Amino acid sequence: MGFMDKFKDQMDQAQEMAKQAPGNIGSAMPTQEDAAYAQLANKVATSGVPCKATINSISETGKIDVVNKEYAIAVTVEGNGDSYEATVKQSLTDEALPHYQPGAAFDAKADPDDPSRLLLFGLAS
Repeated sequence: MGFMDKFKDQMDQAQEMAKQAPGNIGSAMPTQEDAAYAQLANKVATSGVPCKATINSISETGKIDVVNKEYAIAVTVEGNGDSYEATVKQSLTDEALPHYQPGAAFDAKADPDDPSRLLLFGLAS
């Protein structure tokens, strides 16, 4: 068996072990949804419209990345025209979660092409 055959065999074994692991760490592989989120984050970071978002409610989506849970955060957005409602999906650490409660206001940036797509950054000043 050559080097490349051994390498392929080890990769196959690792993938099979990942599928069988507790919590199925194989499911932590990036998805198309993850890629779309990364594109949104890059776009908003470079050309996003600054605004303020106040949390109305927060709930778990059921999605878990390697470490953090994803939450659906319903917000009221102000500062880039008329105020409006939107839902932000964002992964949060257990330590950050207490700051993301109803009534908390955050600095945010909205997608200039679709203001309902936004990301929360830091607590509003």
